Amino acid sequence: MGIWWQDLIDRPADLWSATLFEAKLVVALRIAVFAHKSGADPAPHVSARLGSIALSNQLSLVLEAMGQVWPEPFGVSRPCCGRLSPDEAMFVGMVRSAMRGNRASFDRQTREMIAEDGRTLIYNLMWQIGRMAPAPRATAGQVRPREG
Repeated sequence: MGIWWQDLIDRPADLWSATLFEAKLVVALRIAVFAHKSGADPAPHVSARLGSIALSNQLSLVLEAMGQVWPEPFGVSRPCCGRLSPDEAMFVGMVRSAMRGNRASFDRQTREMIAEDGRTLIYNLMWQIGRMAPAPRATAGQVRPREG
């Protein structure tokens, strides 16, 4: 069926097009990959970047699942690079879809590469990351909705 235009819009080309949380996830992903390749334990570095051991553990589960079902080696840019690799851009699009609870969008992006059981596992793990994400803070000029 292919990817719909809205799904392509959900794939940023660089870190500056991503939200702060998405950018932190991408940098944490890069750190995890490079630490793993060098034989170091990525957990302390990733949890420091994300500010949460639980979130670090959840990202580790996502990366493990992706490593099992991704059809080829997952390409990452250097930790300091502002440009996203095609795989990182797809990762952000997948995270966005899962955080919104939009399984149809997630499936459109991944259907041609990943079997149904792998998509379900990764979607559920990414959805949980969305539930663990810190609430966005209001910035100057924005009005925060009332709670309660």
